[in-house]
Amino acid sequence: MSDAGKSGLQIIEATSASRVSGFRNCKHGAFSYRPVENLISEQLPEPPRRWRFLPFPWVKWVFRFAAAGALGVFAGFYEQAEGQFLSREHPVTSDEVKIGMSVPESGRIGGIGAEVRQGCAAYIAKVNREGGVAGRRLMLIDYDDRDEPIDTVANVEHLVDRDKVFALLDFYGTPTLQAIMPMVDDSNMILFGPICGSPFLAKPTERLIFWTRPSYEDEAELLVSHLVTDLSFRRIAVFRQDDIYGDEGKTAVVEALMNHGLSLQGDCTYVPSSVEAQDAAYQMAKMKPEAVIMFGSYKPCANFVREAKQFGLTKTVFCAVSTVGTELLIKYLVNGSEGVVISQVVPSPNDDSLPLVRDYQEDMRATGSVDFTYMGLEGYINCVAFVAGLRQVGRDLTEDALVDALDHLTIDFRVLKIQFSPDARVASHKVFLTAVEHDRAVPVARLKLPGSAE
Repeated sequence: MSDAGKSGLQIIEATSASRVSGFRNCKHGAFSYRPVENLISEQLPEPPRRWRFLPFPWVKWVFRFAAAGALGVFAGFYEQAEGQFLSREHPVTSDEVKIGMSVPESGRIGGIGAEVRQGCAAYIAKVNREGGVAGRRLMLIDYDDRDEPIDTVANVEHLVDRDKVFALLDFYGTPTLQAIMPMVDDSNMILFGPICGSPFLAKPTERLIFWTRPSYEDEAELLVSHLVTDLSFRRIAVFRQDDIYGDEGKTAVVEALMNHGLSLQGDCTYVPSSVEAQDAAYQMAKMKPEAVIMFGSYKPCANFVREAKQFGLTKTVFCAVSTVGTELLIKYLVNGSEGVVISQVVPSPNDDSLPLVRDYQEDMRATGSVDFTYMGLEGYINCVAFVAGLRQVGRDLTEDALVDALDHLTIDFRVLKIQFSPDARVASHKVFLTAVEHDRAVPVARLKLPGSAE
């Protein structure tokens, strides 16, 4: 490894030799080692297909079948093959702890994964500058899954069996997480801080998974409550991704509406592999909802808002949940984001009156980045909490020791508290309300009608 690769945080990214300058053969195979300063603001190249990592050629067809919507069937198959694929031993060395991550860094929602990685990497770089944890440096091994379940499955197989990571951190998305749940259980691997509001997914493997964020039910309840209480709205509809993520979102909104004696006004969907929303916007316009709560990624949601307004929904309040990618949604809406409401699971990344946010901004600047985002702050908080667990264990680090430490972990950020227990693996139910004003999502105490001066 070069001297440059030894300075700062080490991140390993999957690449092909032809795409990486300075490529060298090393014990991990065709990978490049570069310090975090060179990766924080860099868009990673799209990695090659990883079928070569799979133990049997026919497994790739199982993964393709899963991608076609049969993830539940695949999960059952994987459980039947328990022990066949993944190592259950994850030791650490005397001077290093490897942490694995798979997030979308390219493809339809690539910007979201890049933000998460930047926040996490900024804190790990700080930890390493200060000497690591109990004499061990932290290495983040980061793969791009393009928000594709089949790629995420391949990445986990590689992280566990080839890279020999100790734990997984900051995985993003409901469909991708659903695909890897049997693998987490099979490998006896800790998964910390999934960026997903569906903790029900962890039921079979709840001993190993630690959720730092609230559920979609928490976010939907906050949005519906403010729409009903602040604006006296009664006609509330859903625009959603047509998969398990969207299904969970719709269910959460329906339950929140029932709590207020209301029913869902309408439900329109888009294909997960697409960013087109014109048909959904046209159908939604015919329903004339007062508000629409969106469960989707930033590009289709931005297209939906734009098209819906063109179809006449100029007074409708459009809402989104935290996983949309706030800053990216605002960017893609260009001048049409004013008044969009977004629930958040972390405080504003721009509020430097908060010690947590000041630390985040300082650590980001240390890596050369000033792109402060909600997703980046969530990745940062997850990493802070995970490292706090490592510090509690100290030198004698094992999976069981870390699980026990995390089971009793409490971190009070003042504006937000992370608190686990053996019976509570969802550490926070705190949801923040924001509205877009002058191209920035700012915290608000209550909602107001678009164009209102109050």
